Amino acid sequence: MSKPLIVIGSGPAGVSCAKALLAEGRHVLMIDGGNELEAANAQKLAKLRTIEPSSWAGDASEWLREGMRAAVEGIPLKLVYGSDFPYRTMAGAPKIEGKGVNTNFSLGKGGFSAVWGAAVMPYCERDLIGWPVTAADLAPHYRAVLDFMPVAQGNDGLEETFPTFRTTEPLPLSAQAGALWTHMQNHASVLRTQGISFGRSRLAVNSSGEGAPGPCARCGLCMYGCPYGLIYSTAQTVDLMRSHPNFRYLAGYVVQRLEERGSEIRVYTQKADGVAETFCGERAFVGAGVLATASLMLRSLGAFDQPVTFKESHYFLLPMLRLRGVPGFERKNLHTLAQLFVEVMDETVSPNTIHLQTYTYNDLFEQLIAQKLGPMARIFPASTFLSRLFLFQGYLHSDHSPLTVGRLEHKNGTDVLRLIPTERPETTLILQKLVTKLAKIRKLTGMVPLDMLMRRGEPGRGYHSGGSFQMQERPSGFGSDMLGRPACLKRIHLIDASVFPSIPATTITYTVMANAHRIGTQVGRGDDVA
Repeated sequence: MSKPLIVIGSGPAGVSCAKALLAEGRHVLMIDGGNELEAANAQKLAKLRTIEPSSWAGDASEWLREGMRAAVEGIPLKLVYGSDFPYRTMAGAPKIEGKGVNTNFSLGKGGFSAVWGAAVMPYCERDLIGWPVTAADLAPHYRAVLDFMPVAQGNDGLEETFPTFRTTEPLPLSAQAGALWTHMQNHASVLRTQGISFGRSRLAVNSSGEGAPGPCARCGLCMYGCPYGLIYSTAQTVDLMRSHPNFRYLAGYVVQRLEERGSEIRVYTQKADGVAETFCGERAFVGAGVLATASLMLRSLGAFDQPVTFKESHYFLLPMLRLRGVPGFERKNLHTLAQLFVEVMDETVSPNTIHLQTYTYNDLFEQLIAQKLGPMARIFPASTFLSRLFLFQGYLHSDHSPLTVGRLEHKNGTDVLRLIPTERPETTLILQKLVTKLAKIRKLTGMVPLDMLMRRGEPGRGYHSGGSFQMQERPSGFGSDMLGRPACLKRIHLIDASVFPSIPATTITYTVMANAHRIGTQVGRGDDVA
């Protein structure tokens, strides 16, 4: 039997690459940290699924909310089913340190897809300047990802620039989002002349409930974890792949180092119990997430104290107030994921797309008001305010976002990836221009920005980062080729956002998956592989 192709990580990159390799008839070994939901919470979840959704409110689901707190900067740590398992570390895990940086990596089964917001959007050509891969190159792989990742999405005003590749039924809008949608639709043609396009959110959600305990019940618990497991996690695909005769999944391992030896690759790991184990394969595909991938690759290359630069799509939160409220907004059946996507493509604001995701009421809004106002919250007209409140989660292109330099240091027998962020003055300038523009078009949107309440995330906060080993047509230094191989390597392929030459504002995960699938497909077929 031939040596397997080794995929490191079960997140979006690892799963997408593994699917492509299996489709080409290759044998795949996936090595993963594999942390999962603890048994006690898994039992509570199973019990909740036996109860009618109409009874999920209150005590029946209160355990889901434990540990989740809202702050003006967002949710400090987004849990799932009351658990922090996606963030949990284990023996041998990379050590990351840095002041003024807010980011992390995951050793969980499914990576951060276990706890993400499920928003999916392709990159458009105007935001891929400098990439050796085009939107057309990625298109068949965006389509292929939809064969295993369900997406609720429709065909609307975003389709021309951001194709869906496969239209389904979007999730229903909340009452607040429906009112906003109607207002903006009435002014759509004028908004387009202003460089504003918008559409329904595109969400990796199995809204029909096919193969699940039930369809979407619009219970409003999305932020805590869907009781029916309808929000997609790549862990679901891992479980399905385990029945494939050419696939093997090993959990409880942290990869320490990679080594090329002639026609094989050696993967040195440490198990959760501290025991070392080595695996041999034909090639390795690294999808550990940008921080863990950087730590692993710098150690494997012996590149201690050498800088790598991480790019990011800067994250910010902008509350906006609608001129009119929606009665009974909090009592209607609704989901609490992103409702609408708004794309700002106005070169007077930014030469690149600015992406905004629109959120309407969820119970964390009430928690935030109580936290900010204290005793005054009792006399504050919260219902009136919340009926008009929209929260826009925004992202900028990496060309106008902070940079973070990382160095792997070896001191006292321990490796530490030390991160030092650098702000860019143009980030503030573009955000100011954005707020000014949104204020000017308030009659077209029916909303005014609450710019005094806008909060910017620390570098790394949005988890839309990469570019540390970016793809280049002629790789040099830490640059990678079209198959994600850093210049000096032949059998090690980086498949996560580490290889992105830039980080556009629209959602990162879908393109990570498409590009990983592209690399897996080409290597699986033997295309351009030396």
